[in-house]
Amino acid sequence: MNDMNHFRRKASLKLNLSYWSFFLLLVSSQSCNGARFLLPSIKLMRTPSHHIALTTITQALVQRGHDVTLLIIDNLNVGGLLPDSYTSKITLPNPMTEEELQELDYLRNTLSEMINMTKLEVMQDPRPWKLSGLDAFACDELFKNTGLLEQLQRERFDKLITFPVMDTCDTVLAAYLDIPYIVLTGTRRVVSFHEGMLGIPTPVSYVPFSIFTPELGDRMTFFQRVKNAVMFYGVHVIIEYFSIYRPIRQMQRTYGIRPDLTPWQMISRAELWLCHNTWALEYPRPIAPNWIPIGGFTIKEPKPLPEDLETFVEGSGEHGFVIFTLGSSANNIGSNALTDIFSKVFSELSQRVIWRYVGPTPRYLGNNTLISDWLPQNDLLAHPKARLLIYHAGSAGVHEAINQGVPMLLMPLGGDQPPNAHLVEAKGMGLALDVNDLDEDRIRTSINTLLNDESYKINAKRASGILRDQLASPLDTAVFWIEHVVKYGGDHLRLRSTEMGFIQLNSLDVVAFLVVLLLIGLYIDYLMIRGCYRCLCRKTVKQKSD
Repeated sequence: MNDMNHFRRKASLKLNLSYWSFFLLLVSSQSCNGARFLLPSIKLMRTPSHHIALTTITQALVQRGHDVTLLIIDNLNVGGLLPDSYTSKITLPNPMTEEELQELDYLRNTLSEMINMTKLEVMQDPRPWKLSGLDAFACDELFKNTGLLEQLQRERFDKLITFPVMDTCDTVLAAYLDIPYIVLTGTRRVVSFHEGMLGIPTPVSYVPFSIFTPELGDRMTFFQRVKNAVMFYGVHVIIEYFSIYRPIRQMQRTYGIRPDLTPWQMISRAELWLCHNTWALEYPRPIAPNWIPIGGFTIKEPKPLPEDLETFVEGSGEHGFVIFTLGSSANNIGSNALTDIFSKVFSELSQRVIWRYVGPTPRYLGNNTLISDWLPQNDLLAHPKARLLIYHAGSAGVHEAINQGVPMLLMPLGGDQPPNAHLVEAKGMGLALDVNDLDEDRIRTSINTLLNDESYKINAKRASGILRDQLASPLDTAVFWIEHVVKYGGDHLRLRSTEMGFIQLNSLDVVAFLVVLLLIGLYIDYLMIRGCYRCLCRKTVKQKSD
């Protein structure tokens, strides 16, 4: 009977979700036909996962009858673009020589070697900075190409969609074309786009500055709050200047782009911020009406596993299986020593292991471990025998695991991954390991803890319920709000704080005015008391003289 009631509730939830998804898209279809979107993709630091996220959105827009134009560099390999995710393409001539293209491929392909570096070594490594420099080079080539810019202006796009990473080129392009833009991020804060751009308050007392302090939560000690404040008001300002203010100012001066706008005004023109996050994972925090959480929007309906994988996982019996992958950016864990350690620990497990791996056969590869250069990750997580995901904490995979209620062992490599790993650990859905401090005992203990402690599974299932308990699917929600700002614009959703300076925003002028009034009042009181005192003194002296 309980199983039947559970089935009915689950069926009812799916029916309601389908109804609301259909209702939202039906409503949004009115008066919003055939909008024109520009999707720039000339950033060299984007990974395939970034393109998958962007084109998941644009694929849905194309299916709804909208036009999406992809702006891309000619003869450049771009991974992750989904089929039917754009209707036309404009190419920027590739300015790089054959040697520079080879260097670009080398930089991209060897970034996984940084897995085993310390933070200091990562900061000193020239490869990320070279990629960032190539991004700036590509942006310059775009604005030097007056013919292409005129073509973009003739297209008369309605909106520009961007995934900011380490530059502001798309923001400047939107300002040049005089069109609003829509932001998609994998987390609530990236280097070149954060809450302040939408005027969202960020109290450092309980909102952690997650880029450089991922270990901080929403319950901080005094010294943790001091650290958070220093990072936010100190490091944050420096980062803003070098990654936002200076590059935008330089492009404005060089190409005469919207000199009437400050860099902050240019960035605050974003009408919508679609954030790949969910309250099942995120700490409660202030938001704005145009900040829309769409955590899990890349999740597809699971498909049956290929026959060989299905046979392998079914053979795991009651013990189930473990999935190990580091996403689209890294084919392996980095060093042969770590590869041998993982293979040894895996060989000791009762569970079977499916490992996405490219390289020489690991030294201690056990009969219970299957290695492959590709895994249907979401389909594997949806299998009832899935017991654990070992992952690098990328947003897409984390949400896939949450959606299926699978505990996680996370080894963040960089970007938004450290705060993602901390949030998973804080919510009791998994554990996090430092890739620079891995050893056999830590790996073995962490895996066994997650497999044997039922609380992690319970917490993961609870988070799954929270993620799924929505009126519409995350992707339908994203499409609804995009079409909403196409029809009505985004001014009614934008906080007025984006138009205020620091003094106005923090009411420092009001505080100063009230302090002056208080001081004037106190001075008047002082004069009155002094006058009364003098009168009393004169009266007393007169009485004594009489």
